[in-house]
Amino acid sequence: MAGPTKTLGWEAFASVADEFFGSLKRSELAWARQAWEVLGRAGLTAAAGELDRHLVAVRFMALARIYAEFCRHAWGRGAPPRLSDWAYYLELDALRLGQLLGPAEPLPGASGDDLVEAGLAFLVERERPALHRTLIEAAGSASRLFAAMWRTSEPADLPDDRRESDESILNDLSFEKIDAFEYVSRGFVARVTPPELGTPMRPAAAAEPERAPGAKRARLNPDAVLAALEQLR
Repeated sequence: MAGPTKTLGWEAFASVADEFFGSLKRSELAWARQAWEVLGRAGLTAAAGELDRHLVAVRFMALARIYAEFCRHAWGRGAPPRLSDWAYYLELDALRLGQLLGPAEPLPGASGDDLVEAGLAFLVERERPALHRTLIEAAGSASRLFAAMWRTSEPADLPDDRRESDESILNDLSFEKIDAFEYVSRGFVARVTPPELGTPMRPAAAAEPERAPGAKRARLNPDAVLAALEQLR
């Protein structure tokens, strides 16, 4: 029988938060905590028993995975360990994970230790739409969510009045921003697969064409970017 429902807040995962989110060692933990609180208000961090605790833990892993992928698109950073390693930190049981998967979910080609990894990957992917929908609704738009995630590269102790504004972030064009913005706007799923997580270095970006002295940097209009990307399909 399930026990009383309780919310697994940030404190329940604080001991592993730096391991899961600390790619940049800057403001990412503050963003992750705010995002987790948003999920909590939406009822996605409530647990009434061990099976629920496992599901909430999978959502925590999904949020960390999403942020790591964002870092790969934005800055070529972010290399989380295997999901099964994260499951060890969170004291997750393979039997409970199997219950979450259910009997009808095939995991082709997986066996032994890879079976747990494949199962966790499936569960994390299954939570991605709900996390995206909830975070977008809280932020107000994909653009605002993207800007908040982009600001995680700023120092944690930077005063609010010195942080880059949403407008500045959204209107200063770069290839990395387009890539990362597309990742956020399309449901945390990129049109082009990012480099393999764990790759030591990102390939060097092509040099930008020279601009005439005094020429202004191109400005990023998110709607125009998405419209242009649709034309390339």
